[in-house]
Amino acid sequence: MIDNFEFMISDVIILGSGNVAEHLVRAFLKTDIKVRQIFSKNIVSGKALSGIANCSFTNIISDVINSADLYVFAMNDAANTEISQKLIIDKDRILVHTAGSLSMNIFKNRTKNYGVLYPFQTFSKEISLDFSTVPVCIEASNEETLNVLKELSSSLNCKHYEINESKRSILHLSGVFVSNFMNHCVYLGNEILKNADIDTEIIKPLQDQSFYKISNFSAFESQTGPALRNDKISMQKHLEFLENDKNLYDIYRLLSQSIYKTYNGPDES
Repeated sequence: MIDNFEFMISDVIILGSGNVAEHLVRAFLKTDIKVRQIFSKNIVSGKALSGIANCSFTNIISDVINSADLYVFAMNDAANTEISQKLIIDKDRILVHTAGSLSMNIFKNRTKNYGVLYPFQTFSKEISLDFSTVPVCIEASNEETLNVLKELSSSLNCKHYEINESKRSILHLSGVFVSNFMNHCVYLGNEILKNADIDTEIIKPLQDQSFYKISNFSAFESQTGPALRNDKISMQKHLEFLENDKNLYDIYRLLSQSIYKTYNGPDES
């Protein structure tokens, strides 16, 4: 199928109907690549996504079209692994998944042409996103497939990075800290205000300025707060306030210790 790197993707099957799948479909709609079918175990979201793509839908794996150029597995790791072993496709089709910590070798016995197309971004269906701003991490079973994924990234107007499985897992871990943990800390801060009957609008300018500083300067340079300056009196007051909530108490204490050690070395105590 891909005897040389000149091969171009003309059609794709999307397996999954979650956040990543929907953003991929919307991105493909802006290219010359046709989304031929959506497969999903979730009939409601699967049919809705096939409506966006103006293509067929199925929740039966044996009914998936077997002759598309590319099959993109955009489900959770367990589903990607399970469904990849049940999919019946023509020889030499290209299979990729979009996961951060899953080996591309789940496709090893299905085709010789397989890999990873991992968009490194946080996705929500409700929030539109310019997919061309999303960095895409690629890995492939052979040079020909890698070249196809490079061309695919270009078609999506995305900057691509060749990253192997071990480094992709590290990148995924870093993303959890940068996005998921940060988001959760903002949520916790808002909950503290709500529980004290303080309007959460008051903290939004602080959020905006913090995000601006992180985006325009390094996070290391942008750090402020009582842990940085080792303001033990303020930190002790905060911990006393949180002593009836072990979860928040432990999070505050551990993060404060980490900040202090980052800028001052081991705790003097």
